[in-house]
Amino acid sequence: MAFRSLRRRRSRTILTVSGIVVGVALILVLLSLTAGTSTQTNALVRNILPAQITVINSTTPTSASGSGAGFRALLGSTYTMNQSIVSRIDGIPGIYEATPQLSSVAYLNGVNVLLFGIDPGTYVNVTGGLEMATGSLPSSSGYQAAIGQALAQALRLSVGSAVTIGPNSTGGNTYTIVGIFTSGTRILERSAYVYLSNAQAITGEQGRVSEIYVKSTSPTNANQSQAAIIATIPGVTAVSTASLTARVSSLTGTLTSFFTVIGLVALLAGAFGVVNTMMISVGERTREIGTLKAIGASSGQILRMFMSEALLLGLIGGLAGIIIGGMVALGLPFLSASATRGGLFGRGAAGLFGGALSPSVTPTLVMLSLGLGVLVGLLAGMYPAWRASRLDPVEALRHV
Repeated sequence: MAFRSLRRRRSRTILTVSGIVVGVALILVLLSLTAGTSTQTNALVRNILPAQITVINSTTPTSASGSGAGFRALLGSTYTMNQSIVSRIDGIPGIYEATPQLSSVAYLNGVNVLLFGIDPGTYVNVTGGLEMATGSLPSSSGYQAAIGQALAQALRLSVGSAVTIGPNSTGGNTYTIVGIFTSGTRILERSAYVYLSNAQAITGEQGRVSEIYVKSTSPTNANQSQAAIIATIPGVTAVSTASLTARVSSLTGTLTSFFTVIGLVALLAGAFGVVNTMMISVGERTREIGTLKAIGASSGQILRMFMSEALLLGLIGGLAGIIIGGMVALGLPFLSASATRGGLFGRGAAGLFGGALSPSVTPTLVMLSLGLGVLVGLLAGMYPAWRASRLDPVEALRHV
């Protein structure tokens, strides 16, 4: 009876369900974006800060300059440091080893990429190195480079390929690809690693580094080593990977709460639509309700009939919202990739971050969104259903 009632009023049912559809789809898309961003950001932090401690320049200038300034600002600094600081950190008690890195932006075969200059020997000791799919890191100060798998696939490069790396799209030196690495993060897989001195030459930052990765003699002493570095060397700050990961998790938790509230507001609007439809339905079906009671239907049966209608509205809206929201969420990476390739976000963004948007649609999110849709339908239908169940059969005589 509940299903027939909704089917007889198809236009009204569709309009009512659409409010729940929008709310459920919005919640699914926003929460999947948050979940995907959280996973991607945590992976990015682990790859950008692969050591226990990362040392950066603590100076915060009012304006940044240089090709790598914008990227270095992600770590909280736009200034580089003197490379001699590495040896000073090595001399601090409790420090196992330190390795320098220069992070910047460069061009590889005319494509904008992240460029990292490292000292391969100490880099492997401190960070454990990269996960190489094939080949190895540059082994000397010769013109050698290791590139990410996404970049290799995009440019159809392999170990042994010759590429041009330089500060702009028209100049540079010829490098030989000696390794291809994977990271699980698309942004970092569109990057290249070269010997530190080569990166300094490309960026014009001779004798300078942007980050210094530090490994303490024991993981339990990382906090003490972090404090010792800050106290011993002026003008720098030491960032603990664990503390930064905790901050990122806190931020994503806040985003999740914020997006959930936005989705719930949309669902609340849908709930008013359900209440309105159900109240109109009760008014239109006074004679039907009175007749059912006159032939023996109990108030509980009337209540269940109208609650069944509310449940169907919530269930249909929830299922439709999941389908639409899932399609939107899964299509966002392709839309963002097309936008960046088309130059919507600039050539730099197209080179570095194209297709980086990665929502994560999990069974938990699907069930949560569906449950919210059904719950909103049920809650919105409670009062109209209660009112229908309380109707006096004698009242129906006025509508005969």
